[in-house]
Amino acid sequence: MKTVILAEKPSQARSYAEAMKKSNKQEGCIQVEDSLFKNQQVTITYGFGHLIEMASPGDYDEKWSKWNLDNLPLFPDHYQFIVPKDKSKQFKIVKKLLNEADTIIVATDCDREGENIAWSIINKADAYSKDKTYKRLWINSLESQAIREGFANLKNGLNYLPFYTEAQTRQISDWLVGMNASPLYSLMLQKKGVFSTFSVGRVQTPTLYMIYKNWQDINNFKVEKYYEIQADIQTDKEERFKGNLDPNTKFKSEDELSAFLINYNLTANKSYTGQIQSVHEQIKEQNSPSLYSLSSLQADGNKRYKMGANQILDTVQSLYEKKYLSYPRTDCTYITDNELNYLVENLNSYFGFLNFSIDSELVNSNLSTKYVNAKKVQEHHAIIPTRTIPNIDQFNALKETGQHIYLLVLKRTMAMFLPPYKYAETTIKTVLDNIHFLSTGKVALDDGWKSLIKNQKADEDSRSEENNQLPKVEEGQKVSLTLKNIEKNTTPPKPYTEGTLITAMKKAGRLAEDEDEKNILKEVEGIGTEATRASVIETLKNRKYIEIKKNKIEITNKGIILCKAIENQPLLISPAMTAKWEAYLKKIGHNEGSQEIFLNNIKNFITKIINTSEEYIQSLDLSEYIPK
Repeated sequence: MKTVILAEKPSQARSYAEAMKKSNKQEGCIQVEDSLFKNQQVTITYGFGHLIEMASPGDYDEKWSKWNLDNLPLFPDHYQFIVPKDKSKQFKIVKKLLNEADTIIVATDCDREGENIAWSIINKADAYSKDKTYKRLWINSLESQAIREGFANLKNGLNYLPFYTEAQTRQISDWLVGMNASPLYSLMLQKKGVFSTFSVGRVQTPTLYMIYKNWQDINNFKVEKYYEIQADIQTDKEERFKGNLDPNTKFKSEDELSAFLINYNLTANKSYTGQIQSVHEQIKEQNSPSLYSLSSLQADGNKRYKMGANQILDTVQSLYEKKYLSYPRTDCTYITDNELNYLVENLNSYFGFLNFSIDSELVNSNLSTKYVNAKKVQEHHAIIPTRTIPNIDQFNALKETGQHIYLLVLKRTMAMFLPPYKYAETTIKTVLDNIHFLSTGKVALDDGWKSLIKNQKADEDSRSEENNQLPKVEEGQKVSLTLKNIEKNTTPPKPYTEGTLITAMKKAGRLAEDEDEKNILKEVEGIGTEATRASVIETLKNRKYIEIKKNKIEITNKGIILCKAIENQPLLISPAMTAKWEAYLKKIGHNEGSQEIFLNNIKNFITKIINTSEEYIQSLDLSEYIPK
């Protein structure tokens, strides 16, 4: 019996081999022996990521090798997949091994793209046969224990074929959009005197348009003054505190504010006698934040350390390959009892690594469903530390970015075992001639999990707010009030950072106006996927559509030109476009949708763009943004 384990890349193959009893490295593969595979000749082989690629237009027809509007649309009768020349040697090794195998174990990354990589290789190698057995290794960690448990509990590989179909459909649709829309807009904009190449994609272009709209909102923003009434309140013991009009009202002008006061026979900057209407004190608790998904880790890492989204993904991937963190490309913020059990077993080691003293009686291992919920874990659980904890030398050997990300994940995970943050909240309502003022004060009582997670400036800001202690007063008590006219200015929208853009992509439903679109976006969590959002932002940077300056995203003139050129194409600029596509792609992944139907819809979409773009683009005035 010959068994071949197909890994995604050499480093992954080495991790599998290290978990086995014996291994022997050979060219393009590793032979292994272990009790997990009795009476089997086992070989681990691997790709180099995408060992198989989609052919370029010129591979279909020589005339397609050069951009020409007359050639559009480019719709091949069938889609060709090729082996790049620099990978052909490894492919020959893999092909031979797969064809000789009785059992093939797919052991690429445990996600849709991993299925695509594996089955693209298997199909290109003509290694799919009813006579072979196909298994799937599905794990959340590259630790030896997790690997061995995974190989001991292999899944039916054919059950994951719909994931392959989904990923391949996404790949083909992206090819169709890119190979048609990119030459279309590039050539049409050349007619307008814009001599540049414009890349258009089903996810990258709506994302760019989100940045463009943010830029427009900031540029078109006009500062407006508004006014509020605030009361300086003083007790007979000369204790002072402030109260805001309740309900809080923004007045458009001083005259409007004065008219409000005149209606109650009141004047600003004059002292009046009022009384305390109510005093409410409450002890409140706040649990630690949810565990990290990739997008929430990217948002937090960017906010704290100004790291780019792709840099964070690469860092988490590296820590995963070093066996310190679990699988990175997850959209889940929950774990199951299995993960909880090993975390509890290693609590002392984790806290010891953090040099954090804990009272064992205060540690809570009976966690709520906010953190532990097997029903919410479908493919991968939240990003958490593994059983493998780096020693001091290993930790110091990590890049600074690796240290930052590891500590973020470790602290976020450990925080859920600590007591809640407790604070006392006091609200005082003061009345003056039927006008009500609200005062709120917070005092920290027990830092709980916050003693572990500190956020520098954000913590300082919250501390000043939380320690806003109000004086002791009683209902019915007389107090002195001096009304103040507070002038304020409206503030413009903030430009995106990579972290806030990741969040905006995930929650793009807020940008949709149609209720059905909002529901779709909510169902599929916005635009892009957890695994692709960072690469989308990186693509926008590489295409010179955006720049990062002082951690803020700025759209370039090239990006503005493209966005103006596509403004008449709702399907290219609306987050709902890619969301609807993602919703149907997920149906394909659950064996509920058709690749043929999806690709036909993509072709119709492309045909419509080709037929409706030229006249609109020629009517545009782009002179302001074209380099002189």
